[in-house]
Amino acid sequence: MKKKLKIYVASPYTIGRAACNVRLQLEAQQILMDYNFVPFAPLLNHFGAIYHYRDEKEWFDWDIEWLKICDILIRIRPEDEEGIEIPSGGADIEEKIAQKYNLLVFNFNNLNELRDWAFIKQKEMQKEMQKEIDLEKMEKLWKLVNPTKEEMENFEKLAMKYNYIK
Repeated sequence: MKKKLKIYVASPYTIGRAACNVRLQLEAQQILMDYNFVPFAPLLNHFGAIYHYRDEKEWFDWDIEWLKICDILIRIRPEDEEGIEIPSGGADIEEKIAQKYNLLVFNFNNLNELRDWAFIKQKEMQKEMQKEIDLEKMEKLWKLVNPTKEEMENFEKLAMKYNYIK
């Protein structure tokens, strides 16, 4: 069975209201979980930082280690009330690092776009998994009707041992 895709969620944090930015990322995380992906939401560190101070570089380095083991980076590019994209220097760097490690990168302006993508991607993965299951069944059937020479010899030995073949 295929592994679940690990997805790193990149989005603004320090520009705008941090709490709103964290909420956006947590909502993205829930959407991805609903579609059977394994998301990593680095802005959860917002809550970790409340309990134990670490400088920004330490948190960022920790996030990048998680990014390296992901399959995909999702970049959310929200807009402010005036329709201008909220910039994110950190997400820009994360995106460049993702490209350096050959991760797939997808950009979304809002959560509806993300939800649509997740729905379609899940359907594609289900089709792929069904193909793998069908192929596996075909291979088993093929082996049943076309045993290898070694399998035939083993079968004949067992059959002779139990007097099925004389």
